[in-house]
Amino acid sequence: MAEKIIIDCDPGIDDMLAIFYALASDALDVVGITTVYGNVPAETGAQNALRLIEMAGRSNIPVAVGARNPLCGTYSHTFSSIHGKDGLGNTHLPEPIGKPIAQPAVAFIVEQVDAHPGE
Repeated sequence: MAEKIIIDCDPGIDDMLAIFYALASDALDVVGITTVYGNVPAETGAQNALRLIEMAGRSNIPVAVGARNPLCGTYSHTFSSIHGKDGLGNTHLPEPIGKPIAQPAVAFIVEQVDAHPGE
């Protein structure tokens, strides 16, 4: 049986590869993707995650927006010089059709863990 996972990420180029590898793996069941501020703002990361799952034909996977800021201190920049302004190397992929779920990422993670104890 495939292992259930939630990918919590800040989809830049590196996370794009991780998402695609996870989606292609028979050993993993991606039950959701949650995004946080990092390489790009959390909302941009969610848009990127939606683009990627749509490209992979997996638009049934929920995407939830999480932390928009660090837990402590301030952090006011992204890595556009590395990941491009869009986070995906300035590939300017089309806007995704889907939208992030309304549920915050932390609530989604808790809900999924509760729904699948021990998994």
